[in-house]
Amino acid sequence: MEQLELMYEDFFYQIFEHNYLGTPVRFTKNKLTGEVKINAHDTARVLGFKNLDDMLGSDTGLDVISDWKKENPDRPVFGKHGSGAMFEEEQFQSKVE
Repeated sequence: MEQLELMYEDFFYQIFEHNYLGTPVRFTKNKLTGEVKINAHDTARVLGFKNLDDMLGSDTGLDVISDWKKENPDRPVFGKHGSGAMFEEEQFQSKVE
Protein backbone atom coordinates (compact mmCIF):
# COMPACT_ATOMS: atom_id res chain seq x y z
CA MET A 1 0.00 0.00 0.00
CA GLU A 2 1.47 3.28 -1.06
CA GLN A 3 -0.25 5.97 0.99
CA LEU A 4 -2.87 5.96 3.69
CA GLU A 5 -4.52 9.31 4.32
CA LEU A 6 -5.83 10.05 7.80
CA MET A 7 -9.48 11.06 7.33
CA TYR A 8 -10.75 11.20 10.92
CA GLU A 9 -9.43 10.83 14.44
CA ASP A 10 -10.87 10.91 17.93
CA PHE A 11 -9.72 9.58 21.28
CA PHE A 12 -10.41 5.92 20.36
CA TYR A 13 -10.12 5.63 16.57
CA GLN A 14 -8.28 6.73 13.48
CA ILE A 15 -9.89 6.26 10.08
CA PHE A 16 -7.56 6.06 7.12
CA GLU A 17 -8.38 5.93 3.43
CA HIS A 18 -6.43 4.50 0.55
CA ASN A 19 -7.24 4.78 -3.14
CA TYR A 20 -6.98 1.19 -4.41
CA LEU A 21 -7.29 0.94 -8.19
CA GLY A 22 -9.54 4.01 -8.21
CA THR A 23 -11.76 2.88 -5.33
CA PRO A 24 -11.48 4.45 -1.88
CA VAL A 25 -10.93 1.86 0.84
CA ARG A 26 -11.28 2.81 4.51
CA PHE A 27 -9.42 1.30 7.43
CA THR A 28 -10.31 1.89 11.08
CA LYS A 29 -7.59 1.60 13.70
CA ASN A 30 -8.46 1.23 17.37
CA LYS A 31 -5.88 3.42 19.09
CA LEU A 32 -6.15 1.52 22.36
CA THR A 33 -5.74 -2.02 21.02
CA GLY A 34 -3.94 -1.37 17.73
CA GLU A 35 -6.50 -3.51 15.89
CA VAL A 36 -7.10 -2.47 12.28
CA LYS A 37 -10.33 -3.28 10.43
CA ILE A 38 -11.12 -2.79 6.76
CA ASN A 39 -14.52 -1.55 5.65
CA ALA A 40 -16.37 -4.56 4.20
CA HIS A 41 -18.50 -2.44 1.86
CA ASP A 42 -15.31 -0.93 0.40
CA THR A 43 -13.87 -4.42 -0.07
CA ALA A 44 -17.00 -5.46 -1.98
CA ARG A 45 -16.72 -2.36 -4.19
CA VAL A 46 -13.09 -3.19 -5.02
CA LEU A 47 -14.33 -6.61 -6.13
CA GLY A 48 -16.81 -4.90 -8.48
CA PHE A 49 -20.01 -4.99 -6.42
CA LYS A 50 -22.22 -2.06 -5.41
CA ASN A 51 -21.71 -2.86 -1.70
CA LEU A 52 -21.45 -5.82 0.68
CA ASP A 53 -25.19 -6.54 0.50
CA ASP A 54 -24.96 -6.73 -3.30
CA MET A 55 -21.99 -9.09 -3.05
CA LEU A 56 -23.62 -11.40 -0.50
CA GLY A 57 -26.89 -11.40 -2.44
CA SER A 58 -25.39 -12.54 -5.73
CA ASP A 59 -24.27 -15.92 -7.01
CA THR A 60 -20.99 -14.36 -8.18
CA GLY A 61 -20.35 -12.94 -4.72
CA LEU A 62 -21.02 -16.28 -3.10
CA ASP A 63 -18.67 -17.91 -5.64
CA VAL A 64 -15.95 -15.42 -4.66
CA ILE A 65 -16.43 -16.29 -0.98
CA SER A 66 -16.55 -20.03 -1.70
CA ASP A 67 -13.35 -19.86 -3.76
CA TRP A 68 -11.64 -17.81 -1.05
CA LYS A 69 -12.58 -20.41 1.60
CA LYS A 70 -11.34 -23.30 -0.58
CA GLU A 71 -7.98 -21.67 -1.25
CA ASN A 72 -7.57 -20.16 2.23
CA PRO A 73 -9.15 -22.66 4.65
CA ASP A 74 -7.32 -21.27 7.67
CA ARG A 75 -8.21 -17.62 7.03
CA PRO A 76 -11.54 -15.95 7.70
CA VAL A 77 -13.47 -14.28 4.90
CA PHE A 78 -14.05 -11.20 7.02
CA GLY A 79 -12.37 -9.76 10.05
CA LYS A 80 -8.81 -8.90 10.88
CA HIS A 81 -7.13 -11.34 8.51
CA GLY A 82 -9.89 -11.77 5.97
CA SER A 83 -11.33 -9.23 3.58
CA GLY A 84 -8.26 -7.03 3.49
CA ALA A 85 -6.29 -9.87 2.02
CA MET A 86 -9.16 -11.05 -0.16
CA PHE A 87 -9.48 -7.89 -2.22
CA GLU A 88 -5.75 -7.87 -2.96
CA GLU A 89 -5.93 -11.28 -4.62
CA GLU A 90 -6.04 -10.68 -8.38
CA GLN A 91 -7.62 -14.07 -9.01
CA PHE A 92 -10.72 -12.95 -7.10
CA GLN A 93 -10.93 -9.60 -8.88
CA SER A 94 -11.09 -11.37 -12.24
CA LYS A 95 -14.19 -13.32 -11.15
CA VAL A 96 -16.32 -10.18 -11.06
CA GLU A 97 -15.00 -8.36 -14.14
